Amino acid sequence: MRHSLSFLILTILFSISANAQQTQGEDRLVRLLSAKTAEIYQNEFRNIRKVTGPAQFLHNNTLIICDTAIWDLTYNIVDAIGNVKIVQDRTILSGDRVNYLADSSIARVRGNLVELIDKDSNRLRTLHLDYNTKDSIAYFFNGGSMMDKKGKVIESIRGYYHSKIERFKFIERVELNSDSLVLKSDSLAYWSKDKRVDFLGSVKVWQNNSFLSSNSGWYNREKEIYNFDDNAYMLNGQNELWAKRIYYERAEPKAELYDDVQILDTAQSMLLFSDFVRYRENPVFAELYKNPSLAYYSVENDLPDTLFFAADTIHYRMLPKFEMDSATVALSQKRYSLSRKDPIKEMYNRPTPLPKDSTAKKPVVAVKPPATDLLKTAAADSLLKITAKDSLKISVKDSLSNHLKDSLRIPVKDSLLLTPKDTTLIRVISANKNIRFYRSNIQGRCDSLMFNSIDSIIRLYKDPVLWNENNQFTADSIQLITSNEQLSKTELISGAFVATKEDSLHYNQIKATDIVAHFTEGDLTRFDAYGGVTVIFFFAEDSILTTMNQKECKTMTAIIKEKSVQRVRYFETVQSDLYPIIDVEPEKKRLKGFRLRYNERPASRFEVTTRSVIPSSREYVSTLELPGFFYTNQLFGKTPALPAFEIFTKKETEPVITAPPSQVESTLVDSAL
Repeated sequence: MRHSLSFLILTILFSISANAQQTQGEDRLVRLLSAKTAEIYQNEFRNIRKVTGPAQFLHNNTLIICDTAIWDLTYNIVDAIGNVKIVQDRTILSGDRVNYLADSSIARVRGNLVELIDKDSNRLRTLHLDYNTKDSIAYFFNGGSMMDKKGKVIESIRGYYHSKIERFKFIERVELNSDSLVLKSDSLAYWSKDKRVDFLGSVKVWQNNSFLSSNSGWYNREKEIYNFDDNAYMLNGQNELWAKRIYYERAEPKAELYDDVQILDTAQSMLLFSDFVRYRENPVFAELYKNPSLAYYSVENDLPDTLFFAADTIHYRMLPKFEMDSATVALSQKRYSLSRKDPIKEMYNRPTPLPKDSTAKKPVVAVKPPATDLLKTAAADSLLKITAKDSLKISVKDSLSNHLKDSLRIPVKDSLLLTPKDTTLIRVISANKNIRFYRSNIQGRCDSLMFNSIDSIIRLYKDPVLWNENNQFTADSIQLITSNEQLSKTELISGAFVATKEDSLHYNQIKATDIVAHFTEGDLTRFDAYGGVTVIFFFAEDSILTTMNQKECKTMTAIIKEKSVQRVRYFETVQSDLYPIIDVEPEKKRLKGFRLRYNERPASRFEVTTRSVIPSSREYVSTLELPGFFYTNQLFGKTPALPAFEIFTKKETEPVITAPPSQVESTLVDSAL
């Protein structure tokens, strides 16, 4: 039977029907609040209303607004068509049509464009969305994109919106943009009220020239703070960082890295390891605690080698030269200049002075200080004039040619303001407590270390000791001078002592105020001693040690070839005594201050650090595709701007070894680069 009724009659009939429905439970009740007209279609099996409007239905405190609707009272279903809106607690959902299953509280929203607007004006667009009015949960599928008031977007193939807790959850092929940042993720949750993103799976982030990735974590969109957990990785310019966890504040920018940390400086062929690191950019500064260590890769005699270094704490920084303290720069340049001098040649290759003649005009002769004075000057510069401020400004290797030019280009005072800023990057390292290091041709220990790339000098303090083959070097302080990324000279300053093992009982010894050992391509080729030199050498006959020679002089120099002393020269007040070994008492065979420390010598790099080297991910990152934002373009008609992302790569002439570190021990760092 078909009845045409006015809205007043419809309302009366609805009230009667509603009272009957109350016996079936309030949750099942759908109310028609308003409409223009309604038509009833009813038989013994079905009770249907055709409603024209605008019409409004109410269920679960949710309004359903539409142009027309077919309301099936028998199955409790409302099919709403035309300008459909679902309104619930400031959440607005719109589409072309809705199939509302009241018994299950599910609204199936479809159309050419489906849009959900939450309390914070975030707009979620899709073509397919189901909304549970009882639980206030929306589920979209077959692609969707959410845009906030500032135009930041998140899209994925499917996802959820929990209105009660104001959380979006995006699942499968997630892409996000926020200012200069874009990311891809397996899935993530976005907390609208807190502007926070939780990564629920693998995530990859691009921001300017930085790249970050991990398997979980979170991101505060408003404050731009990141927390990456589970195999976190960060690529920033020439540096790569790995850790179990990375906490990063972009505004500073700074980071804290936790557990199994590795920092790779590609430009400097250097790796830093630790279990806790404070890291800052602009200028770069890293504080390493909890089992920190360092690996530095270089090449000597066309063979790669790695220096492994460890301490209780290590500080690393990098900054432009013009930002460094001027006193520190001047002192470093002076150390550099002194380290390039050869006191032996200066002392003993001087021209012979002319005889005195009171009537003749005296030529002006530049008198150079003796070698011991030169070394004492260097020692005073490196030890006495170092302030606490200077001790923090230590660095790593850099181009020596640039620094030599800097040290010679001393501007006139009046022209200082016209001198352009020197932007040469200076790298600085300092370390404290329990320092030990290992390289195939040199090992050592001390309690304090400093290094900067202006002078390229490694300075060891507090009971330092070095070992090279059978040689042990000790002094109050030691300076390792590098040139072209190789060790060229070792200066033992004050209380210098060298012991060379002949056999288990006999050691050749040199004791002096200062000693300088010269190296060529990693091999010891010469050593010089200055100031109160005492020497003990043991000589063999038919491979048996028979004679001890003890000498005293002011200065000496020795030439070494193929690891054997070829020639020794002694200067000034030379005294020499020979003794048959059989007649020498044991205590006379050792000079005062003799102290064997071979038991402290690292036998391998694993006695310095057991860290494994992670190969560089730079090439892998360069193959990754940035987000394309397909659904955002389809649903909003625009694509977010992508960052200008470029990856620093090594020169084509530099080797890149991809074999696992366990397979190529001698090229550990090279494999990471």
